[in-house]
Amino acid sequence: MDKQQHKKLSVEFPAEEYVYLKMACAKKGVSLKDFVNQAVIRSIHEYEDELDLKAIEQITEEDIKNAQPWEDVKRELGWNKLS
Repeated sequence: MDKQQHKKLSVEFPAEEYVYLKMACAKKGVSLKDFVNQAVIRSIHEYEDELDLKAIEQITEEDIKNAQPWEDVKRELGWNKLS
């Protein structure tokens, strides 16, 4: 089994929200650490999706017209030789 690397992260959390965080963990049946890890990772993925969507929305008709065919890209990268 690969040993996954972790980094310790320390954050301040609003005291008035802490009880709700603990209740959410209990309802979900997970530790506080696992709940926060999952929430942060999910938030990062959502943020990356938002950035991707913004980039896609900025593609113009001119970009599409000038795009290089996928087969040409694969050939230039040598991917067409892979089976």
